[in-house]
Amino acid sequence: MKGLSPEGEALLDLIPGGVMQCRNDGNYTIVEVNEGFRGMFGFTAEELAQRFQNQFLAMIHPADRQNFLIEVDRQLGRGDRLSLSYRVVCKDGGYKWTASSAKLFGDEREERFFCILLDLTEVRDTQEKLRLSLEHLEIIMNQSSDIIFEWDFASDAMSFSPNWLDKFGYAPHYDGSLSKEETFRHFHPDDVDPMAEFLKAAKEGAPGSVLDVRIRNSKDQYVWCRIRAATQYSAENVPLRAVGTISDIDEEKRMVEDLRRRAELDALTGLYNHAETERRAGMYLDGMPETICAMFIIDVDNFKLVNDGQGHLFGDAVLAELAAGMKKLTRKSDVIGRIGGDEFAIFLKDIPSSQIAEEKARKLLEIFQNLFRGEKKPIEVTCSIGLAIYPWDGLDFQTLYHCADLALYQAKSQGKNRYARFDPKSMAAVDRIGYSSLGAVIDSDQNTGGNKGNLVNYVFQILYDSEDINAAVEAILEIIGRRFDVSRAYVFENSPGGEYVDNTYEWCNEGIPPQKEFLQHYPLEKVEGYRELFRDNAIFYCRDIHALTPAQAALFESQGIRSTLQCALHDGKEFRGFVGFDECTGLRMWNQEEIGMLSLVAQLLTTFLLKKRESDRNQQIMVQLNAILDMQDSYIYVIRQDNYELLYLNRKTLRLDPSAKVGMTCHKAFFGQDTPCESCPLSGDTEVYNPRYGVWTRAWYSTMKWEDKDAYLINCTDITEHKQPRDQEKN
Repeated sequence: MKGLSPEGEALLDLIPGGVMQCRNDGNYTIVEVNEGFRGMFGFTAEELAQRFQNQFLAMIHPADRQNFLIEVDRQLGRGDRLSLSYRVVCKDGGYKWTASSAKLFGDEREERFFCILLDLTEVRDTQEKLRLSLEHLEIIMNQSSDIIFEWDFASDAMSFSPNWLDKFGYAPHYDGSLSKEETFRHFHPDDVDPMAEFLKAAKEGAPGSVLDVRIRNSKDQYVWCRIRAATQYSAENVPLRAVGTISDIDEEKRMVEDLRRRAELDALTGLYNHAETERRAGMYLDGMPETICAMFIIDVDNFKLVNDGQGHLFGDAVLAELAAGMKKLTRKSDVIGRIGGDEFAIFLKDIPSSQIAEEKARKLLEIFQNLFRGEKKPIEVTCSIGLAIYPWDGLDFQTLYHCADLALYQAKSQGKNRYARFDPKSMAAVDRIGYSSLGAVIDSDQNTGGNKGNLVNYVFQILYDSEDINAAVEAILEIIGRRFDVSRAYVFENSPGGEYVDNTYEWCNEGIPPQKEFLQHYPLEKVEGYRELFRDNAIFYCRDIHALTPAQAALFESQGIRSTLQCALHDGKEFRGFVGFDECTGLRMWNQEEIGMLSLVAQLLTTFLLKKRESDRNQQIMVQLNAILDMQDSYIYVIRQDNYELLYLNRKTLRLDPSAKVGMTCHKAFFGQDTPCESCPLSGDTEVYNPRYGVWTRAWYSTMKWEDKDAYLINCTDITEHKQPRDQEKN
């Protein structure tokens, strides 16, 4: 530069950046630059003159010029030194972030700036990576209730949150160098190709993807999961990584399957309805099997007398028990259906001989005769059975069904409580006009006059109005226990870790000894298979506990229980305990109304109990989160987006200024100003000086929801000790 010795110019060239002299004329006309300046931006002296007319302002990025001019005026108002950050155009068309320090010198005739410019582009790249990391963290926090994963495209490395191990029972492993079959060996075979396509789309930049797959756990069971992935991009819109969640939707899928199954099943007995019975048996016969099959049509004898003598609801319960008895006598592959009010059909596949079918018919007669003889008030129920054999009596469903129906009529006409096999000769004279075993209506099918809505509403009102949930539950158990005359009503709840259960509430009828004190911290693992009793639905019903496994029966016998009905407490997909109703004075057959009513009450208790337990857990979590934030060595606070009102301050912030309070604006609390600060982090300033405390901070912020308000979370790190050398230079 002019006026400097060769040694001085050599010294300036050693500065890791550029040196410039420019006039303080509004356009900051360049007077001189050193080699470092020209090398930094790539222009020769001639190119600076031709392209920019030596006006440095023209080299500044258009988006940064206004702020540049404002900052120059603001800082000159406080002295003759400048410290600025902005982008400057380069010869290749790009821009470099620069940090410039300048001093104004001269007199009234001409003022010049002596400037040193440093390249900040790498620092800004680092800040961009930090922004992506913070964005990544926010995504994780918003989705932390599920398994969280991250896939780095550059290294082809995938990491998972620790709860994968809790969910599936083994450590996750991903190796993209393997074949897709080996990479996704824990996935259902039908889901391997869709999973490979899913990852390919994410890597190619799909902004968001969703896929439902089945993943095998350590028990060799497939669990339905929903995988969501979102792709993160660089500033140049290049895909960098995918982050997402894996959610357990097994219960949701089972609910869909349950709805499909309900369309196939009879609501009262759980057997196939008439249409599904015909479809399944007919589809099997359409395949022209080469083995023997049998069709049974079963009609309950004199069932109207049962309804009239014991009541419609009792009649429903009898039908349900008969259905359960038929299930025990058949295989899973056989087809059992309720085809009318008190009529059933059984289709046996692949039997060795017709004699086996007749033996099965005799056993069905015995089951019906003996099913209710152990009751306090024994009742007699018999049936009549018509039997037809494939292939001799028919090759398709309609023909086989018609022959079995004719045989049933013969059994009825011969005195009931027997079976008859189809015989064309003996059936020839039977006049069937006007008779059909289909569509018969029994009294128990009709609507009953019972109104359970009032009791349910009463229970709900007790729970809703009560301020003491414990007292409310105790009162409800007594109300229900007396209403249905049960021996004992109780609630069992799992411990937080699920290692054991506690009998938390209990009511006992007169003369029934309480069991609550003996059933605390009881590990269900002591009774193998107990949880499995609730697998198919939320209800476990047992008319006779001796039908259970020896270990399960022994548990009930130790408490004097003869019959039980238990309703599971489910928190989403998690088994959290059960509500139970025991009968200790004899065997008890629970009818449909009782099961429905007690199930509804259990659901109400579940809702309120789990809400209380969740509230307790949330209170504990809030205390823990506050403790974590208070331990941070940063000033952390939350403000509303619309008015800068403080919503939260951590302990370090309160130690800095104990007078700051929630409800104040941040600029009033920290700067004593009635209007927002010029150097607010929200305006882009990352380094902020607070003269009230003499503290420099580096600030970051991110958007969030605070309750129902749009808010900013602001994190400020104290960098005062790093700023002291610069402050001393100013002084």
